Amino acid sequence: MKIVPTLIADTATILLLVSTPKEQQALTKTLSATGCSLQVVTSIAEAEETIMHQNIDLLVADYDQHSQMTEGNGRTAFDNFLERFAQMPASHWVSGRTRILLLASRRNREEMQAIFSMPYVSNLVAKSDDFAPEELIITVGKILRNDIFGIEKYLCYGAMPVAYEVTSSLQKDPLLDALSEYAANIGINKRIISAVAGVADEMLMNAIYDAPIYNGVRPYASRSRTVPVELQPGESCFFSFASDGSQFIISVRDRFGSLTPEKIRSYLARCFAMGHDQIEQKQGGAGMGFYFIMENLNKLIVNISPGRGTEFIGIIDISGTYRDYIERYKSFHIFVG
Repeated sequence: MKIVPTLIADTATILLLVSTPKEQQALTKTLSATGCSLQVVTSIAEAEETIMHQNIDLLVADYDQHSQMTEGNGRTAFDNFLERFAQMPASHWVSGRTRILLLASRRNREEMQAIFSMPYVSNLVAKSDDFAPEELIITVGKILRNDIFGIEKYLCYGAMPVAYEVTSSLQKDPLLDALSEYAANIGINKRIISAVAGVADEMLMNAIYDAPIYNGVRPYASRSRTVPVELQPGESCFFSFASDGSQFIISVRDRFGSLTPEKIRSYLARCFAMGHDQIEQKQGGAGMGFYFIMENLNKLIVNISPGRGTEFIGIIDISGTYRDYIERYKSFHIFVG
């Protein structure tokens, strides 16, 4: 009996822009695993030609290879191409505009500030010698399926998160103690535990004090964080953490979804610029906390459902030494569903 495979004729299309054969081969294998239609080009000129004749949903491009040549206006040809590409409508597989995912090994403040200043970039995957395809596959899947929440996507099968509902700021210290004890019991370096706890502290305080909003007013945001807050019904947030032996993951999710991608990028761009305006002095928090969070994580994921919830997911690599952790390049993702 002849077996006929089921073909998916209508699927999302990815354009891969990389110039080195080795990287092209590795990324082609990874992106093909997503079930998407894949077009591969090696230059901006080829990419321009492709998008003129074919609808593209997602661009995956190597930032390091294509961001060097500056044009007369101080911008690069790559920057100008990305801006044009971002204005193109996506297919029904991706809501809104086309999406851009960059691969980058850059990590100094000036380069990070430049990346966060690009309003059309929502996903940045760290390049390294031990590139893991899982992050790229998860990212593409979240973009195309609009299924964005939950830390389970970043854990290997069988790893079980520990989860809590948070109704008061007074729960913070016991929750951080529980996280630290969990991390210590699985043998995580003490300095990494301290970093994890610091990030969790900041995420929890943001969800408790800054996230609740009614008619544009944040009732707790102007309070000192030393003043306890008891959250009302419908204001509680959710805190979870887990490990699969190679990474430690923390998550805080609120019920409001009032943050915007533009606000997050502007906070991080100012902070990495390290200028006099790096801290925003206004009701609703400083924004410096985002810089602290980003600096202490290997991967930061922000999931936003406007009016329904914002989830911050922080991932720290625990597979090596403390030095390995601090030297790893950073990934950053914003998903809006």
